This record gives sequence, structure tokens and C-alpha cells, in this order.
Amino acid sequence: MTNKQRAMMVAEKAHANQTYDIYPYMYHIKQVVEIAEALGYDESIIIAATLHDVLEDTSLSYNDLKKTFGREVAEIVYAVTDELGRNRSERKAKTYPKIRANWKAAVVKICDRIANMEHSVWYNKELYTMYKNELPDFFKNINNADHPKEEMERVYKRISEIEIY
Repeated sequence: MTNKQRAMMVAEKAHANQTYDIYPYMYHIKQVVEIAEALGYDESIIIAATLHDVLEDTSLSYNDLKKTFGREVAEIVYAVTDELGRNRSERKAKTYPKIRANWKAAVVKICDRIANMEHSVWYNKELYTMYKNELPDFFKNINNADHPKEEMERVYKRISEIEIY
């Protein structure tokens, strides 16, 4: 069994009772993974994309991920996991520095944002508008001049292709 297959099984079990709009939560997970794969990212990013919401939304721990998938994947997932805060703005302000410090986390977070925007443009215009309005701050807060240019260009190009209404 590959690490990717193991990650998918872990995500399926962890998110078993959760939904994403009318879909099982794995619909969203698979969207994020498909985007990362289509862009040609490495296994650590693919696995982290598969597990990107488990620390935030399930009972799995950082140590569970580290033990099973290694420190690099655990660090990426930890970086994209929202910190606690009184509201969305406060949570994001506390989380963005973690993402900015890890270019692979930035890639996973942008793949997640792409999936959320592509879904919400058709299913939840209000949510789509929120994501669209957040984009300038989102990019400003996760961007880091030390991120590898070629690796980041792929994902930035992809998000720029989303139909903006």
C-alpha cells in the first residue's frame, strides 16, 4: 500500500461523519488532491493535501501524523491548521505566519482555496464572494520571497484561472 493510499484511508475514516455542502467531506479532500496532482507536486504535498483538515476537524493529532507519515507531512498539515481565535479574521491572522514559513504549506493552502472557490462559485455565491474578496490579503499574508519561484508559479497560475464573477 502506498503512502497516498494510506493517507486517503486515514482521511476517509477521520472525516467519515462530516459533510461538505450536500457531499461527503471526501469530495472536498479529493478536489484538493486532484488539484495538487494535476499541478505535479511531490508526494509530501499530495499526502498533506489529503490530510489538510484532519488536525482542525478531527481527533487526530500532530503526533499521529508524524508517526504515520513523517515530520514533513505533519509540519505541512500543522501549518495549514487554523489557530484558535474569536473570529475568522483573528484565526487567519494567527495561522498565516505558519503557512508563510513553509512553502509546501502555502501550496496546500492555495490548492484548498482553489477547491473552495471552484465549488462555491456554483453552490454558494456568498461564500465565493468572501473568498474572492479575501484574495489580496490571502496572497499578501502567505507569500514569502524565499518560496521557490517555479513551485509557487504553478499554483498561482492555477488560482488566477478561476472564473471571477
